[in-house]
Amino acid sequence: MKPFTMIPKSVKKKIPDPIKKAIRKIYKSRLYRDIEKFKKNGTRFRPPLSDFPGIVRLETTTRCNLHCAHCPHSVLSKDKNFLGDMDKSLYFRAIDEIAKESPETIVRPFGGGEPLVRTDLAELIGYAKKKGIQKISINSNGTLLTKNRRAELIKSGLDHLEVSIDAATPDTYTKVRQADFFRKVVDYTIAFIDESKHFNRNNKITVSFVLQKDNYHELEDFKRFWKDKADNVTIRPYHQHGGFVDAHGNFIKNADSTYRHPCPYVWRGLIISIHGKVCFCESDWTAEHTVGDICHQSIKGIWQGPELHRLREQHIAGTFDHPLCNVCPDWQKIKWPGM
Repeated sequence: MKPFTMIPKSVKKKIPDPIKKAIRKIYKSRLYRDIEKFKKNGTRFRPPLSDFPGIVRLETTTRCNLHCAHCPHSVLSKDKNFLGDMDKSLYFRAIDEIAKESPETIVRPFGGGEPLVRTDLAELIGYAKKKGIQKISINSNGTLLTKNRRAELIKSGLDHLEVSIDAATPDTYTKVRQADFFRKVVDYTIAFIDESKHFNRNNKITVSFVLQKDNYHELEDFKRFWKDKADNVTIRPYHQHGGFVDAHGNFIKNADSTYRHPCPYVWRGLIISIHGKVCFCESDWTAEHTVGDICHQSIKGIWQGPELHRLREQHIAGTFDHPLCNVCPDWQKIKWPGM
C-alpha cells in the first residue's frame, strides 16, 4: 500500500509538506519494505541497528505518590526494597557518556516511579541540557505540577512532558488512578501548556490515555477535550507489563505467534535502573534480566555487547528463547511503525 492511499484528498491537502516527505521516506525505507514482506508471508527481517541507543531511560526514582491499577508499581511498591532513588553521581556518569557519544539520543529521566517526587529533578534535567543533550522527555502523572515545580521544569530546559491522565471525568479517573486528583491534574496540565509555550514555543506537551475496561467509554471525550490544547494526544493499548498486572479482560490471549516480529525494544534503547543495572525491556521493572551494569561498563559497550547481540539474533531468527521474551504477553501490542 502506498502512503496516503486511505487518506481523503481534502485531508491530504492539509498535511504540511515536511510531514508528507517524512512519511514517504518511511514508506520507502528498507525496514518498511521488510515489514511488508513479513506481514504477507512471515519472512524474517533484520532491523537496522544504531551505534548507540536512540533512547536512554534513567530510572531516577521508583517512588510514586499514586497506586494506579494498570501500573506494576501498585504491586511492587509493597516491597520496600523496590523503592529508592538513583544516586546523583551515577546519573551524572550516564549523562556524561551520552553527551559525549550521542547527544541526539533522547534522555528520559524517569522509570518505575513518578519523577516529580524528586525535588531535584530540575537540577538533573538542567545538568543534562548544559552537557549538550538535545532532547529530554519525562512522563508524569501531573499531580505534583504546582506553580513552582512548573517554573523549575520549564527553566531547566525540559523539551517534552507527557502527562498520563487516562480519563475524561473525575469518577473514571478515581477508578483508574485510585485517587481524586482529576481537576487538579487537568488544571495543572493546562497551566503548564500555557506557561511552557510562553517561555519556549518549541516545548512539546503530550497527554496520554491507556485504554482499559474502566475508561473505554471516555476515549472520544478525552480526545475531543485535549485536541486543541496539547501538542499530542496519545492513546496506548493496555499492557500487562510482563504479567505484573492482570489482563482486565481486554488482552488477546493465545495469539498466533507465527508472525511474531522482532521486538522494537531490543533495537530502540536501554533502561538504567536506580542502581545502574541495564535492562532492555520496559517490563523488567525489577531488573531481573539485566544486560549490563554502568557501574562497571559503558553504555556503548553494553549496547554493542554480546548479551544484546545474542538476544537480537534470537528475535531475528524467531526463537525468542530469552526467559523474559519467552513468556511475554505484550509482544503483539509492541510494534514497529507500519505494523
